Amino acid sequence: MARKSLSDLRDEMRAVARGEGKPSPLPAAPLLAALSREALDLLGVMLREHPATVAELVARTGRAQPNVSRSLQLLAGHGLIRLEREGREVRPVPVAREVRVDLLRGTYEAMPLAGVA
Repeated sequence: MARKSLSDLRDEMRAVARGEGKPSPLPAAPLLAALSREALDLLGVMLREHPATVAELVARTGRAQPNVSRSLQLLAGHGLIRLEREGREVRPVPVAREVRVDLLRGTYEAMPLAGVA
């Protein structure tokens, strides 16, 4: 993956903000490291069963709440889910169903779910 100057990154961000371009693909290595079997299982449950809260996701998976929360934070950081706070509860919302990895460039792109902004 080619390095960009700060000026190039600023120009790219402004073009994306104006709707004149797409952001550069993200580096794949951190995402691939985050996609453990447990993280993939959480994504599967969220996509299939649509749990209303993190507590419900914990109950459905049988995993410890701190472990689920840590995995959700990682997934949110990579743009695969969104965590929405509703009062004291947090709702995990999947925003991607598919990830495309370019092995030659070492980048990835998350493909958005239909109907999710």
